[in-house]
Amino acid sequence: MLDQLLEVLGNSHFEAYLAGPLLGVLFGVIFNALGKRPGPDNAGSTPRDVRREIDEYRRRSSERQDVHHHHHYHGARPSSNDDGGGVIFLAGLAMMVALFLFAAFLPQIAGTLYFFNTTVAMCCITAALLACLTGRFNTIDWWLQAVFPAVVSVGCFWLTTKVRAAISPDVIVYAQSLIADKPLNVGTILSAAMKFFTSLGNEYGQWMVFDMLAFACVITCAIFAFLRFVFYVSLSNAREGGGGGWVWLALRTEKFGGNGSAFFVVFLFVLGTFLARGDVYRLLHQMS
Repeated sequence: MLDQLLEVLGNSHFEAYLAGPLLGVLFGVIFNALGKRPGPDNAGSTPRDVRREIDEYRRRSSERQDVHHHHHYHGARPSSNDDGGGVIFLAGLAMMVALFLFAAFLPQIAGTLYFFNTTVAMCCITAALLACLTGRFNTIDWWLQAVFPAVVSVGCFWLTTKVRAAISPDVIVYAQSLIADKPLNVGTILSAAMKFFTSLGNEYGQWMVFDMLAFACVITCAIFAFLRFVFYVSLSNAREGGGGGWVWLALRTEKFGGNGSAFFVVFLFVLGTFLARGDVYRLLHQMS
């Protein structure tokens, strides 16, 4: 019975479609419980108003500190062109190993992203709904800033399925068979990676490079979306002033809350979509 329960709990579909959303709802409730409704003086404040207050708080704090930074500059050693060939070889070897491990552990990577994105999406939606019901998100600006990360997370979930489907299941099974029942050491991985690419061929290896780049776009978008959500929840809870933990958290995640960060996430998502669909791969092959 215990083995069956553990098998269910460790199933990627269970984690993505049930455990992730439930955990997201739980985190959303916790975020809401830790915050408090703004007072009458801050009831109509927008995210931009609170950011100005936090910037003022940061300016006052920095004025109280008398810290001097000294920078020392040292002459850099001139690089030798003789090392160029070795660097290229090591970079190619590292790429080969990365692509092999990407193929071998693709189900685990995709399952982790499914779980993370469903958790973030449900956390954003739950916290936004509760914040609206409790009066913390009392203007449209607060609601939109919470919805954006949720939409991005749902989009990342969809894009992960596209990227996962772009790699043939036979390729994944073959990559896994090369390290099955073997110790995962450097020698085993290098030997398996060389055998994998010898059998795979250069053309499919190039396809996998673009697919792995699509995964990198998905991961970056998902992380940025989560940190953007954390920033705006912290910002909404920092409206009552003071230098508490919410202000500290808002300052640490401030770089993810601007328009530039939002445009960067949208750009990466569009780029990841084109990479996953193979549009970039086909375009470069037509140009070559």
